[in-house]
Amino acid sequence: MPERRQLLYISRLSPHTTPACVAEIVRNARQRNQAQGIGSLLVFDGLRFCQYLEGEAKAVESLAERIRKDPRHTGFTLLHQGTSNGPSLLGGRRFIYALCYDDSLDSVEQASGPQALDLLTGMLKTFDLDPGPRGA
Repeated sequence: MPERRQLLYISRLSPHTTPACVAEIVRNARQRNQAQGIGSLLVFDGLRFCQYLEGEAKAVESLAERIRKDPRHTGFTLLHQGTSNGPSLLGGRRFIYALCYDDSLDSVEQASGPQALDLLTGMLKTFDLDPGPRGA
């Protein structure tokens, strides 16, 4: 199994942006992830974005840099970056969008490295997951 780059970050919704932009972010991410071979879990709690990316190193790093520069985000903070030879954390899906209705992301935001990633994946079952487009 080829080595994949993993990256986890947290950011805040820009004060000059409304949560309505999230629908556009989700739509664009689904298309771009498919084209770039990137897997992604995007969690939004109304204020913060927490996103896990996995894929070929150059594609993941390029996407993270675009996100860092996106004016809809502020306070981009890298929580984890590494490699994995094991199975995908996303079960083969290219894009998972989840809503978080409580302060669960607080613990992820305060962690770093593999611990932050473990906390996020452990919380996945508590999030409201978007089923995605039909046939996805």
